[in-house]
Amino acid sequence: MQLEGYTRVCSISEIKESDSKSFNVDDTPVLICHTNKGYFAIENKCSHQTAELEGGKIRSCFIFCPLHGQRFDLRNGKPIGKITNKPLRTFSLKLEEKYIWVNLESGV
Repeated sequence: MQLEGYTRVCSISEIKESDSKSFNVDDTPVLICHTNKGYFAIENKCSHQTAELEGGKIRSCFIFCPLHGQRFDLRNGKPIGKITNKPLRTFSLKLEEKYIWVNLESGV
């Protein structure tokens, strides 16, 4: 199966709730986050000091940067707090045929 504009990243079962996993999608570091609100795809790079976000705590629709604790909204990439005002890149994500698919060209 192919979804136009989307790249198959992993199986849905590969990422447990409240966890995240990083993938290299067409040379872009993409972090797939599984929350109690669903799945989200963001660039695996904090907009503050470019630290990887993989391993950051996930609470509801938010991820906390493991370096300085900056909180970001996974739905739109917006930072919450005073450390940075630059949002994260977010990517459109689909769940189809037991797989997670990401479109790097379209954000949320």
